[in-house]
Amino acid sequence: MKAVAVTGATGFVADTLIQKLIKLGVKVHAIARNEGDLVSLQLKYPSIEIFPCPIEDEYLLRKAFSGCDGVFHLAAIKGVHIAEQHPLKTIQTNIIGTTNILKLSVDGNLKFVVAASSDKAEKISGVYGASKYIVEKLFQEFQSINPEGCCYRVVRFGNVFYSTGSVLDVWKKSLEEGSELVITDPESTRFFWTKEEAVDSLFECISNMPNAQPYIPEMKSVKIGSLLHEMISLHGDSSTKIREIGLGESENKHEFLVPDVSSQFAKQWKMDDLRKVLKGESK
Repeated sequence: MKAVAVTGATGFVADTLIQKLIKLGVKVHAIARNEGDLVSLQLKYPSIEIFPCPIEDEYLLRKAFSGCDGVFHLAAIKGVHIAEQHPLKTIQTNIIGTTNILKLSVDGNLKFVVAASSDKAEKISGVYGASKYIVEKLFQEFQSINPEGCCYRVVRFGNVFYSTGSVLDVWKKSLEEGSELVITDPESTRFFWTKEEAVDSLFECISNMPNAQPYIPEMKSVKIGSLLHEMISLHGDSSTKIREIGLGESENKHEFLVPDVSSQFAKQWKMDDLRKVLKGESK
């Protein structure tokens, strides 16, 4: 692995991925649509090469992939509510953009393409989960189209602690501002892991999976009400206001990484370990 492209390079998980690649001595082609964010990223990591390139543009992707051995594909519309409100944009980015990457893997010299999927691709209840399900199917089809030319792998992600726009990110900002905290259903559960665990899984799936079937890493879950309580204990006080709004139409009460194990009955985060992660004391 001499040079790799990272799509969604200015994202939360991608930053940790780029750090790891640089430590491994790998040349990074950082791909994202926002020029300003890319410039900031290059100031932080001067050795990377930046490409202001939406993945919907196949021709710009071709240039960005030049000289690369592989691709870590993290670019996506990932907000459940945003995807529901903007299905066309979600299709353009998550499905057509991914297809462009896969098409280039057949034409070019890529040795691997690894993508982040989601636990929401298992029990589909909305546009985002549906788009990720199709991404998984596309990877399987391209593995059959190009079985000897490229390694195609997909990892099912859960929720990443404090990822941009996530519930923890929103709650933390609300607590800093002294605003009320909005929660859907306190009894609902979600899979959570750290950004370091997410990045490690991208490498693990290449060696641990024999095909393009989704790689399902070990992941613990937590009740959303418990998560809220810990956030208030760490960053709030007795005056913190909470507003419960209920689950949206496209939201499941519990998520599934695999068909027979839901976040309700999966291994749960121990509160001591959860507090350490929320305080930034554990990776």
